Amino acid sequence: MALPKFLIRTLRPYIILLVIGMIYAAYQQLNKSEHIAYQQSYSNLKTGSELIFSQVEAASSKLYLLDDTSSVSEFDSIAKRILKHTPTYSDIIYVNRETNQYRSALLNSTDAEKNPDITWRPLDGIAEHLAVSSIYQKTPKEWVFAVKYTQDNANEIWLEFDLKYTTQSLRGLRTLNEGYVFVVDSTTGRLAFHPDPNRIGTPSVSYHAGISEQINHGLLFGKYEYYYKGQFKMSVYDGDNPYKWVFISGTDRSDILSSSYQFSLTAIVIASLLFLAIVINYLTYQLNTSLAELNNKEELVDFKHNLREILDRFCHHKGVQLCFYDADYGHFTTVDYHGNTNIILRDRNLAKHFSPSSLSYTGKRYADPLAKKLQINSRHYTIPLFDKESLIGVIYMKATFPTYRSILRMIRDYSEVALTNLLLHKKLRSKDVMTHLDNKLTLREKLDKHIDKEDVYLAIVDIDHFKRVNDSLGHLVGDQVIIHTADLMKKCFPKPNSLSVARFGGEEFCVLFRANDENDAYEQCEMFRHLVEQSKLICDDVPVQYTVSIGITLNRDSQHISIGRADKALYQAKGLGRNQVVLNTFQA
Repeated sequence: MALPKFLIRTLRPYIILLVIGMIYAAYQQLNKSEHIAYQQSYSNLKTGSELIFSQVEAASSKLYLLDDTSSVSEFDSIAKRILKHTPTYSDIIYVNRETNQYRSALLNSTDAEKNPDITWRPLDGIAEHLAVSSIYQKTPKEWVFAVKYTQDNANEIWLEFDLKYTTQSLRGLRTLNEGYVFVVDSTTGRLAFHPDPNRIGTPSVSYHAGISEQINHGLLFGKYEYYYKGQFKMSVYDGDNPYKWVFISGTDRSDILSSSYQFSLTAIVIASLLFLAIVINYLTYQLNTSLAELNNKEELVDFKHNLREILDRFCHHKGVQLCFYDADYGHFTTVDYHGNTNIILRDRNLAKHFSPSSLSYTGKRYADPLAKKLQINSRHYTIPLFDKESLIGVIYMKATFPTYRSILRMIRDYSEVALTNLLLHKKLRSKDVMTHLDNKLTLREKLDKHIDKEDVYLAIVDIDHFKRVNDSLGHLVGDQVIIHTADLMKKCFPKPNSLSVARFGGEEFCVLFRANDENDAYEQCEMFRHLVEQSKLICDDVPVQYTVSIGITLNRDSQHISIGRADKALYQAKGLGRNQVVLNTFQA
């Protein structure tokens, strides 16, 4: 058979087989993207519920503080201070049940609070005497919900949350590119949280499209798909919580389909390049699989190593640097092999220079100040990572020749989502919001992990006469003293010998650290005590000097016993006049 005739005869089935192969590749990619979308949605539900739980839990401490007041003037003073420093709170209401009188700390109208349709759900799982309300409308543009504390005399203190402020904390939770998290009050069927503040308080179309029926039939957790505004929506929901709120997370079907669109387009364009199609399919699948692993990382150092492995595998480069940006302090930091953070540069103006979705390839001459600090002296890519409009990190990749921008954009987009969720998870689960130290839960986990090791010691640190500092200089100065103490602890107890530096509560801190013996443990803590005593803290041009007392013990038997021994040593230090270090010698 002549070659031309053979080619003509085989061309059509060849193209058909090629297109079928590419459609199959698109189908596999669609399944992968759908799986990733569901994974992110489940993760966002958990993060969102933990975030709301933490805000309600924080409100309980404010309510207990108000309950301890002994006069109306003291109550009003503390209430106004709380409202001034926490924009999330809308108002504080005191209800005298004997006279059925409602009083606003801001002297606002209390007609909304007297609405008989407000329902309450007890929060016995958090603390006694607490309850959370359904959402209700205070003014035409203001929707709130309240956490109520019932006093022993049956009077009530309400702490109201302004939903327009509270909802902003969920805006960082994203599913793929278009999805987000919202929350519905199942009692009213109205939106309690939504990324668009104007939607708050309006009836939820998604909830009434079928999710409410699932909830009413006892299916408190599951998947649901529906049609809304010309788009098919996929979502997961969770209504199993004491607030009777339904957390919903998902995205458009088109958002999932968009990741497979490149394969369908390739099937049309590359009619005869079957090998190229296979290569693209393989690389995309491998890249998606690798990038999906970023969502499983719980520590910044693990995220950094995983991202470096991905860039090593898919990009030709001569070095990668990843810097994280802390918007609260305006500094860029790196993380070393042990997880220690090092401040490289403080420059808020540089952070403003970066913009979302930007990706630049420049030479040494045009390197920014951060690149110069990192000694990047060749052509390189600058890839900023954003959480919405907030800078959270910058990737610098040295490259003599340009690489494929589509790969870098895909890496950037997945990295932004994964890093945003990691930072939110890390903040909620393991870190104290004020000091960025470990929280009590993280400390207890590490105590259990290192129990009965010969060289591991636990120290409890308490700021001496902290109440006197708050009473005489104010709570803002007290907060600066706590932050200053935390900074000194991180400086005096660096990793890897430091296993956990934590804020245990209020003015009390804990350090879990390695030492050669009891004398070494004592000397490390004594060095820290001396450092605090000699430190100079200036607040509003006023020098503040203070001391700490420290109790130390071996981490033996159990976390509760170790904490008890260290606490006993701390009280001995206070009994000796404070500004002391006492070691509780372990007796086998």
